[in-house]
Formats: sequence, C-alpha cells, structure tokens
Amino acid sequence: MNIDGITDLPDIPQAGTAASEVYTLALRSEYVDIQRCVGDLGVSEAEAAAAIEDLVRLRLLHLVPGCTYAYVAVSPMSASLQLLAVQDEALRRRQNELERLRQQMHSLLPLYRANFAGEPQHPHVQRVEDPRAARGILTTITVEAEREILLSLPTQDPWEELADLDRGAWPGYGGTRSDLLRVLLPEAARFDVRVREQAEALLRDGGQVRTAVSPPGWLLVVDAEVAVVPVGEGQGLSLVREESVVAALWRTLSGAWDEARPFDGSYDHDSARSTSALIDEAILRLLLNGLEDKVIARRLDISLRTCQRRIADLMDGLGVRTRLQAGYVLGQRVRTGERRAA
Repeated sequence: MNIDGITDLPDIPQAGTAASEVYTLALRSEYVDIQRCVGDLGVSEAEAAAAIEDLVRLRLLHLVPGCTYAYVAVSPMSASLQLLAVQDEALRRRQNELERLRQQMHSLLPLYRANFAGEPQHPHVQRVEDPRAARGILTTITVEAEREILLSLPTQDPWEELADLDRGAWPGYGGTRSDLLRVLLPEAARFDVRVREQAEALLRDGGQVRTAVSPPGWLLVVDAEVAVVPVGEGQGLSLVREESVVAALWRTLSGAWDEARPFDGSYDHDSARSTSALIDEAILRLLLNGLEDKVIARRLDISLRTCQRRIADLMDGLGVRTRLQAGYVLGQRVRTGERRAA
C-alpha cells in the first residue's frame, strides 16, 4: 500500500456504527462471519459484509488460518503497525533525503557570498503565503541566530500545528538554541496549563519568558537584523530585512520585554489574582477609550466570551448598566485621581 492508499482507507470504527459493532463482536467471540453478524447484531448481510471488508482493510480483522469466511479480531496496535510500518520507513527515508539536500544546498553559501558580495543577498521584504514554506523559513532564521531571538507569541502559535515539534522544546523552531530565546506572552497565558508546561521547559533549557497585559501580537526579531510579521489572515508571513524597519520593530518588542513580568511557568492563587487584576485594569482602560469587545479581546489575547463576561462583572462592580454609564463613571474616577495628585 502506498501513502495515497492510506487516504482511501475507510473511517476508523466509531461507536454506534456497524463496523464498531462487528469489531466488538469479534473481540468477544472466537470468530465472526457474515451469518453470525446477521444473527447476533440484527444487521443485513450487505451491512455485515461491508463492515467486515472495512475492518479487514484496516487490518483490524484477519481470516482464521485455513478458512475463507471466518475472521478474528486484531489489536489496534498490531493493526496500525501493519498499516503504517512501510509508510513510516518511507517517511524516514524522505526526511533523510530532504536533510541531505538541505545540507548540500547550504554548502553553496560560501560560493554565493564570495561571488555576489557587492549585491544584496536578500530582498528587503519577502512575502511568503504558503504556510509550510513559512514554517521552513521560521526554522531557518532561528537556527541561524547568533545573539538573540525575541519572540512575542500569542497563546496559540499560528504555525505550531504545522510543525512536528518535540513538546519538551518550546516554541521548538527546529534546532533553535533555547539560551538565545526570549518569549513574551500575554498575561492570559498564565492560566493555560499547556503554555505553563512549555514555559517551564524553555526555562530549563536556558531561555527566558515574560508576560505583558497587551504584547505586540505575533512578532519575531532575530539578532536585530531580520524580523518576521504575519501576513493578515491565514498562516503566511513577511520576512523583513530593511534596517530601519527591523530597528523599529526591535525597539517595540524590546521595550515591551523590559516592561513585562518574569514568568517561571508556576501557578498559584496570589499570582492568578494579580494577573486577573491586571487584565481587568486593561479592560477598563480600553473600554474608556471606546474600543469594542472583539478588539479588546484580541488585544489581550482572551476569548470574546471571556472578555464579555469580565466586562459584565466590571460593570456590576461599578454599579452601572450601560457602556455609556461605565465610561462616565470611569472618567470621573480618572479626573478625581488627577485632582488629588495635583
């Protein structure tokens, strides 16, 4: 069976389907055949035959030795090995071939640089919309980092699902040196168990993690020489090498990092209350500026539902029923605070 053949396989048996019932019967019986399925399960001969055929193709049933009509159940682990062993080996060979080709291509870099030293090696802005090509570029530029990797990362990394990551090395961009990596997360990330585990793993490897109420969104700056920003919606990116733009992005991200709070991945109630208070303060500030719920949620990297629930709780705390009233009360408090300060 080739790799394309895998996509043509029937669905894995789900509870309530004829195939699931036949497989369950096979597990509980010495063997199954079409007639036993009809008698015990009350399905038609056509349904029984189709279910058995699907299970045989999935290697979950195989014929009793020396018999042409009776089948016995096979462990899912054994079935998956039978189905995928050849494909696993083919995939490993393909990965080895790709790595060998990549190394051969990279070996030409000295020749390229020697012969084109007077010309720019890269365009100032390179737009890449193919998500897998984008993922490859992220891997390449982080692996080649020499001094620092500054990354502002939302709770959900838009490129994470495309990577075959080692979960112990986060964010896991290829062979990135963790000791060069500084990751800036939104405060809301402190409530995410998965993110906390990844932060702890990065810290163990020598990296650093901080949180900010409203970080710059997804932004990567490597060695203050190249920056990466997402391309609108989707999973494309723009690779920026223009010096003045990269410098501005680096200052933005570096400044946000300096003002952020260190995060060691731990969780306790005092920290949770402090984080929650910071988020509420930010929501009030953004409400006072007239921003819509969805904009506030996006700025703080929280879900729209969570944002709206927090806003409702804050309005109850202010004793108001409308956004207009909330804005007035907040404005009064700000002005009162300014007069007291004066």
